[in-house]
Amino acid sequence: MIFYKGNIFTIEETDDAIASKPEAESQAQPSIAVAQHKNLIKRFADMGKLRSPDQMTPEGDGIFAIKARCGLRAYGWYHSINRHVFVISHYICKKKQKLDPADLERAQRNRIKYETFS
Repeated sequence: MIFYKGNIFTIEETDDAIASKPEAESQAQPSIAVAQHKNLIKRFADMGKLRSPDQMTPEGDGIFAIKARCGLRAYGWYHSINRHVFVISHYICKKKQKLDPADLERAQRNRIKYETFS
């Protein structure tokens, strides 16, 4: 499902992203952080990159994390056929910087499922 169509990238969300978003957003403090994270994703779609390298980091195996300072994360990848599409696998809210291997596995499973059915 399309989340946002920017000047450079179209941001799509998997079913898991749509399902995980409310819980992740409810854990974010302060509540304005949710709007900041959405604006960060939209800025990435419009500009093709983010100002700070800490805001989008490679997590391995082609998976990237778009990170807000509040702890919100959107894990995703670039579509294998249409490189102008960035697909968000799922959202989480966490305080530590280190990637949880379960999040990488979850994103990899979502990518296989998404690319098989798209």
